[in-house]
Amino acid sequence: MVWQQKTFWNLALNNDLGAIDLTGATINAQIIRRQLSNVRDSRYGLAFDISDYNPPPTPIALTITNRNDATGSFTLVIDSDVWALIASDPELEIQDVDGIGFSGRIKISFPQDGSTPANDLIVFLLFLVRSDAIVKN
Repeated sequence: MVWQQKTFWNLALNNDLGAIDLTGATINAQIIRRQLSNVRDSRYGLAFDISDYNPPPTPIALTITNRNDATGSFTLVIDSDVWALIASDPELEIQDVDGIGFSGRIKISFPQDGSTPANDLIVFLLFLVRSDAIVKN
């Protein structure tokens, strides 16, 4: 994604029987800054190394909106302005090929339902943030 991009993902959970009912489920999404290195184009897409960022940052909560339990749908808001990125970050320079990385997850925790035990559904997230060199203020 491009630095200062604001977007969203509308997600709907379904299985063979239709929409997954989210009633009683807890939805939590968070990301954390990571160190990227050796970012390069490969025959199969981007290849890179990812490691913990130093000093260790605090995880960042992502906003969940437009939740509709009956249809199993919700919106994940993606706004890099809240990710503590600053214009002076050297990894946002256009010549920095590695860019800035965040990894995280969406965790949907379902409570016990009759004989079905409590369980979690995890969606892993990975964001590579780069400057487009058009606006960096």
